[in-house]
Amino acid sequence: MGKPLSISRDLNLNLEDLIGQCIAILGIRGSGKSNTAGVIFEELLQNNYPLSIVDIEGEYFGLKEKYEVLVVGTGEGVEIEIDAHCAAEIAQVSMEQNVPVVLDLSGFLSEERTELLKAYLSALWNLAGTFRKPYMIGIEEAHEFIPQGVKNELKEMIARIALRGRKRGLGGIVVSQRSAKVDKDVLSQAGMLFLHRVVHEVDMRVYSELLPWRKTEVKEIINSLDTGDCIYVNGDNILPIYVRERSTFHAGFTPSLEVVQSPELRSVSASIIDTIEKAREGKGAKSATEKLEERIEQLERMLDSKDERISELEEVARTLGYIKLEIPALVREGHPAESLPEKTQRVAQSLPIVIAEDAVDITDSITIPSIPVPEPVSMANRQEDDSDEAVDRDLPPAVAQHMERLVARFGRAGTLHRRVLAFLIEHAPGSYSAHQIAAWTRCPQELIEDDPPYEFLHAGLILRERRTSGTLYRSALRAYVNREFKVFQPDIGERGLHRVTGLLRDRLAVIV
Repeated sequence: MGKPLSISRDLNLNLEDLIGQCIAILGIRGSGKSNTAGVIFEELLQNNYPLSIVDIEGEYFGLKEKYEVLVVGTGEGVEIEIDAHCAAEIAQVSMEQNVPVVLDLSGFLSEERTELLKAYLSALWNLAGTFRKPYMIGIEEAHEFIPQGVKNELKEMIARIALRGRKRGLGGIVVSQRSAKVDKDVLSQAGMLFLHRVVHEVDMRVYSELLPWRKTEVKEIINSLDTGDCIYVNGDNILPIYVRERSTFHAGFTPSLEVVQSPELRSVSASIIDTIEKAREGKGAKSATEKLEERIEQLERMLDSKDERISELEEVARTLGYIKLEIPALVREGHPAESLPEKTQRVAQSLPIVIAEDAVDITDSITIPSIPVPEPVSMANRQEDDSDEAVDRDLPPAVAQHMERLVARFGRAGTLHRRVLAFLIEHAPGSYSAHQIAAWTRCPQELIEDDPPYEFLHAGLILRERRTSGTLYRSALRAYVNREFKVFQPDIGERGLHRVTGLLRDRLAVIV
């Protein structure tokens, strides 16, 4: 029999139900959303369940009224001031010694807050892989960290905890007043939902996707909820509940004319404070001079790397200056380039033209070999010998036009992204890391890592896989064609889809 949690008289919930769970608490301000989160945190603390709370408004220090919670961050009310340089030490003490932590980010600037949270969550993720024990991470105003439609390192880290944290014992409580602004991939992983009242139409649409009712019913039920009321969703279990009021001081209360006295707060034991202070010795905030010196060293390393790259390119330019070109006789005699074999066209189009300062004049060294013109082939023999060409002629004009539109659209992407796409399509079905792609395409690895080909990822033309060895990319052209040209399949069949895949492969492999 599990330990029952006192969240609502209408809800029978046990502590074991929360292990590794991703929980979403949604609702507008004043709907009781933060109170619900506070009640769940109280129940976890009551049962000595280790946790961390990401608090961007300084609302959760009131938990110290009844529980020993360590409040870290910067500014008034924190017990230990920290920054990104010592975040890992706080995470380690919390995980190893079951110390509950409130990470008060209210005094940080946006960039500082992001760096601190990345360091802290990264440390928790790595520690969870070692300890393999239950641990909960609560994130207030989650839409600021995992916004819909925006890609960044912090968002990917939080999404990884939501999607894969269960295997390590990590659970997450995502709290937000704007459900439509929270990343849908994270919301879809929430096995437990507490849906409070919302008023925005876009938020109501999100609720309609989460609840198995008609949109009119969803709107009617959600609009009828009072403060503290919510719809509890856990799989097929859906019921309206009223969440009890939290028993500790709620610093996020709405101001009124009544006098509110702050309660007496409990402090974390001195031994824990001493442990943290020893762990963070020498890892506190750096002075302005130290930061400048570190930045100068970083820039010097970047300059050295760029100098090496410039030397490599200069050597390539000198080499290309002595290349002897061989031009087929068909071109010399006035035939259009299109008359050349398709493979020859691709190679010619892919050759870069580089002029070095010391390059020789190559116009006098051009060799023009005699290439026999093939005899014409009868239509009957051509259909027998080249079935792919026959399929090409049989493709409906609408299919060809759609292919041209796609090629034109992908051709408008940035040069870096087009080179990555061309490489992956040409080397399909293999998977490659950014380091490997950079080595083959001679693109800087840092650019590939900092600016992935999002347009192709979103389109499903490229797939990104996160493995223990790192992030790998691979082509998904065949699956993309099956989706994109599905409407044409009844007319062109599987053979036609195969031909479209081959044609697009040839076109996209040379869009660099």
